[in-house]
Amino acid sequence: MLWLFQSLLFVFCFGPGNLVSQSSSTPLMVNGVLGESVILPLELSAGEMIASITWLCNGTSLAFIEPSETKSPNIRVTHPKQRKRLNFTQSYSLKLSNLEMEDTGSYSAQITTETSVKLSSYTLRIFRQLRSIQVNNYSQLFQNRTCEIHLTCSVEDADDNVSFRWEALGSILSSEPNITTSWDPRISGEQDYTCIAENAVSNLSFSVSAQKLCGDVKIQYTDTKMILFVVFGICIVTGFIIMLLLVLRKRRGRFSTFVYSANTGPCRACGEHRVCFSLSSEQHCVCFSHSFKQGNGNLDTYEKCYCHNLLHS
Repeated sequence: MLWLFQSLLFVFCFGPGNLVSQSSSTPLMVNGVLGESVILPLELSAGEMIASITWLCNGTSLAFIEPSETKSPNIRVTHPKQRKRLNFTQSYSLKLSNLEMEDTGSYSAQITTETSVKLSSYTLRIFRQLRSIQVNNYSQLFQNRTCEIHLTCSVEDADDNVSFRWEALGSILSSEPNITTSWDPRISGEQDYTCIAENAVSNLSFSVSAQKLCGDVKIQYTDTKMILFVVFGICIVTGFIIMLLLVLRKRRGRFSTFVYSANTGPCRACGEHRVCFSLSSEQHCVCFSHSFKQGNGNLDTYEKCYCHNLLHS
C-alpha cells in the first residue's frame, strides 16, 4: 500500500497545476575514490515542509526517508545489497562507503513537499588513486655535443582516465606520456623535465635532470673513445712486432749461425758451419768453418784452421 501511495503521489505531483522543479539543468558531477567514501550533497530549502525523500540509482530505489520535526526520521533502505554501505547526513545527503567500480552511474533524490516535487540529479564516477609513477629514459650524445633525450612516463594500473603531460620551466611541452627533446649544455643551463600524471581524484609528478642524464652519457662516450684508442694502439704495436720478426727472419735466412763443438778427432770431421777444437797428443787445432749465401743465391764456405804443435821433453 505504501508503494502504491508513493506512485500515486508522484503521478499526482506531475499532473497539471502542480509545480515540478529541478535543482540544476545538468546533473552534478561527483567523483569518488575506489575503496573510499563519497557524499552526494542534498540542498533543502529552509522552512519547507518535506513529506518524503527518495534516493534512486539508475532508476532503482535505494532508500526512502520520512523526515520528522518531533522525532527521528524514518529511514528505510530499499536496496538490500547496499544496506551496509548506505548512510545519511543530518541534511539527508547520501553517503556511500567502500566504493566499488560498479557504483558508477546516475543518482537522484526525489524531494516531495505538500505542493511540489523537486529532483536533484547526480553523476557518480569512481577512480583509482594513482600510485607508483616512474620515468624511463634513453639518452644519446652526438658529435656536436647535443644530447637527445627520450622520456617515457607511466603509472601503476593506468586506465583511460589517466592523463599525462610534460612540463619544463613552467611551460607544457607535451600532453603525451612520451617525449623526445634535445639539450645543449653549451647554450642551456641546468634543465629539469617534469612528468605529471593525473585523474579526477589524484595526481603524481616525477622530475628528471637533463644535466644528469646527459652527463652519464658523456662519461660513457669518453670511455668508448678511450677503449677505441687502446685497441688501435695495441694493433699498431702488434703490427710493428710482426714486421720486426719478418725482417729478422729474412736476415737469418742469409747468414748461418755458428755451432760450436769439441772432439778429439781431426778438425775436418767437424764439418761445415762449425768451430772445431781438435786435440791430440801432438798438436791442438782450432778450425773455423762458416757457410753463407751470396746475393745471387750461391753458397760459399769459409774455413780456417790454427794448429799448435806440442813439444815433448
